Amino acid sequence: MRSPRWLIPIVLVSLSGRTPAPPLESPRPTESAAAPITVRDGFARFRVPPHGNGELVLVVSALATDPRPFAVSLSIASSEGRRVTPTSLPLLAIHPYRNRRQLLKPTVTRVVQTAATVSSARHRRIFDVPLLNDLPAHNGGCVRVVARTAAAGSRCTVYLDEATGPGGRYLELAAAVVSWMETTIMPRGDRLIGPPADIDNDGKLAILLTPRLGSLQRNRTTVGGFVRAADFRPNLERPLSNQADMIYLNSSLIPGPGLGDVLAHEYRHVLTCSHRDALGHPSEEDWLNEGLAHLAEPGPTNIMHRIRTFLADPSRYPLVVSDYYQAGLWRCDGVRGATFLFLDWCFEQHGEHLAGRLLRSRHSGVANLERVTHERFSRLYRDWSVAMLHGGIPFHPGGPQVLRWTGGDPLRLELAGTATAYIAPGQLTPGTVVHVRAPSQARLQVTATLRATME
Repeated sequence: MRSPRWLIPIVLVSLSGRTPAPPLESPRPTESAAAPITVRDGFARFRVPPHGNGELVLVVSALATDPRPFAVSLSIASSEGRRVTPTSLPLLAIHPYRNRRQLLKPTVTRVVQTAATVSSARHRRIFDVPLLNDLPAHNGGCVRVVARTAAAGSRCTVYLDEATGPGGRYLELAAAVVSWMETTIMPRGDRLIGPPADIDNDGKLAILLTPRLGSLQRNRTTVGGFVRAADFRPNLERPLSNQADMIYLNSSLIPGPGLGDVLAHEYRHVLTCSHRDALGHPSEEDWLNEGLAHLAEPGPTNIMHRIRTFLADPSRYPLVVSDYYQAGLWRCDGVRGATFLFLDWCFEQHGEHLAGRLLRSRHSGVANLERVTHERFSRLYRDWSVAMLHGGIPFHPGGPQVLRWTGGDPLRLELAGTATAYIAPGQLTPGTVVHVRAPSQARLQVTATLRATME
């Protein structure tokens, strides 16, 4: 017999009721294992564990993929009412951060330089450069430039915007670009991910040196380089697409380690577009796209300041952001530092070929990461957040900022979605009951760990 439709909601409500409080837990972290703490409906409670063998740090995270901040509070419980037998979840092994960064230097290669004054039709090429000013491409959103060959190798050709004027410095820069690309960056990128798509069927990657990158967004923004995904979509017409596999570079760059970092970053974007946009697959989300590009950089010039910004206030900067531009985080250093450190740690656990598996996938975002690592994002995020307190973080061994809390007053803070606060309640007596609260939408995650004390 089928129940009356009006009875169904009543039955559901009576069965669900109010979410029960989480168990009062007694975590026991060790030097090699962290203690996860149960959270129910944004609420966790636990007894402060003994911490004579290290500094107790509470790793408090929000797993919501909404980057907006959530209010989080920590307080001392005045009374737990009736006596409760503390419980605890199984410990999680700590996977320390191991600095695997190795600086790369280009080797000398033969580069054919072409004077910028050579007037040959085959050396002249037209490009439409996006200005990132929110205007339509056909109505002020792009500028058309004329460029001529400045240097060429076996796999790439560097074009110089005629607006730069004559100058041997630009030819030197063009030669350095080819050297970096063909001896170091392209071979390494191709080995990990695969070769780039040849969109314009000329057998070479085009690299445009132009001063236009110094005056983007109505003269508000300067960038060293970028790659436009639309250029890899052959179904688009000019000026929406140059229908070419190419990189845009700022002509103000100078030869040196910084140039290598910019080129490696942008070439990773070339490979991303080649294995996704050129094949009609969906683009990867920005946090993975940019994080993988930063991981390709051989040196610290383009990432060190971003790591420092993130570590100075880790609770402020979200990890998972599908569209940096829409979120107002396009030029935010902290979110770039977060995704670099997260993916760098993931590479330690799963190997550097993780980059290729992510970029060749037809999935994107968290779902893509879970598929290729065979791990839940919540577990990856917890393990990484704890690992940040253990081992050597590249370019910044000090680790994330840790907030000191005496327990005298409640600690109130704001936590961005997929961000973490590190809290040291060092003055609290073991056995003290602590409550952690956040909105249920924040998807609160709490872990206790012992950090080695500094001698």
